[in-house]
Amino acid sequence: MKNYSVLILLFTILFTMPSGASAQKMANFNETVNVRSAPNLSSSVITQVHQNESHPIMEEDGEWIQIQLDAEKVGWVASRLVTITSENNSSKTIESTVSDLQVRAGPGKEFPVLGSIEVNTKWDVIKTEKDWIAIDYKGQEGWVASWLVNSTTESDQAVSSIKEVQANILNVRESQGLGSRIIHQLPSGSVVEEVKKENDWSFIRYDNGQTGWVDSSFLKETTKSAGSRYATILYQATNLRDGPGLGNKVITQARLHEKYQILSKEGQWYEVALTDGSSAYVAEWVVSTAASLSTKQNLHARKTVVLDAGHGGNDSGAQGITTLEKILTLRTTSTIAEKLKSAGVRVILTRDTDTYIALDERTTISERNNADAFVSIHFDSTVDPTANGTTTYYYDQSDMSLASAIHNKIGDDTSLRDRGVRFGNYYVLRNNKQPSVLLELGFLSNPWEEQLVNRLDYQAEITSEVANGILSFLQ
Repeated sequence: MKNYSVLILLFTILFTMPSGASAQKMANFNETVNVRSAPNLSSSVITQVHQNESHPIMEEDGEWIQIQLDAEKVGWVASRLVTITSENNSSKTIESTVSDLQVRAGPGKEFPVLGSIEVNTKWDVIKTEKDWIAIDYKGQEGWVASWLVNSTTESDQAVSSIKEVQANILNVRESQGLGSRIIHQLPSGSVVEEVKKENDWSFIRYDNGQTGWVDSSFLKETTKSAGSRYATILYQATNLRDGPGLGNKVITQARLHEKYQILSKEGQWYEVALTDGSSAYVAEWVVSTAASLSTKQNLHARKTVVLDAGHGGNDSGAQGITTLEKILTLRTTSTIAEKLKSAGVRVILTRDTDTYIALDERTTISERNNADAFVSIHFDSTVDPTANGTTTYYYDQSDMSLASAIHNKIGDDTSLRDRGVRFGNYYVLRNNKQPSVLLELGFLSNPWEEQLVNRLDYQAEITSEVANGILSFLQ
């Protein structure tokens, strides 16, 4: 009899212990919902959850569900207000969609940075908390922003197909749901890669490797390919290689502003057609594609933007270990100009060579051309070598809309600290009758940041963000 009791006990343990491989049930919210202290309407409201949030389900009691809010807090919500899905974090991975994505010690920007991960590298997910995902980062728990990664599980529908936009303007969002922030807009006829599809939303990859979520109903199958687009060379003597990578042989060099038809895309490299019928590969961070900017070209026709590369000539501006601000601002401004021109904007540069232009002449150029926007590009410096980040300056309250439009595009999307929108008593702003802002795009006095702002991938990212911010303002 004793032996039977032992067998029954073992049987009970084996079949009642939770399996580590079982899927975690998740409560997904499509609206703001009250969270209560107990499973009834008479209990107190302890907090609220909001649209697009997702929380682990701990317990079910009739028409109520207990959810985990954070590591030490739980609460109850009505089941009728919840969409339940299964999530197996042990089989979930994420891939960064940006270069040098910061990994933090906790789920928020206030936590210290542990390190960074590279674009397209895969990391195992430990758990999620609101808009942050915990990963196994070099043997410890690290947190990354969910809107900057692509999450995949075994149950994801991997489509990886080419689709065409069939809406007049299709909003690209940072996550699923109509309440999610719009990060981009694509015109009708744009060709995109549908990477995966979840709950009537498609995760797409579009020009220059950018990613986001769109309503699947506005995509249709197409026989078109990326070959209908063109890449514009942004730097003189750009290398064209025989394969998609820096280790491949350089077969020729392209001149500044040359255009090449895009045949395909492999990772961060475009395959482009050469005039002799052969093809070559060029890195996405040294080219511009017209469709990589926010909206249709005709929306920006007859708009004029004056771009001001700070300093120049005998005024070198800030100095890093190896960098002169006057040279870097000219390079950055020239790239922004090409991207704006690709979107149909008339662009005027206050200088396009290493020459000194007086401050009053810069504002005169802005007013003489009746600029719809004046944007002055700078890089910061201070005695504190740890100071870091980007800042957007305005002078008059009427310039806030331009400042906000550009800041919103830079904001969280760049790998640098966001120092926000600030008042700036600068000559080119206070003496400018046109809408005007001054941008500080990183600190040359910070050795790490000096290296970063000189990198081609950072330049490609920040110039696209500034250009898209200007285009957003011009709409």
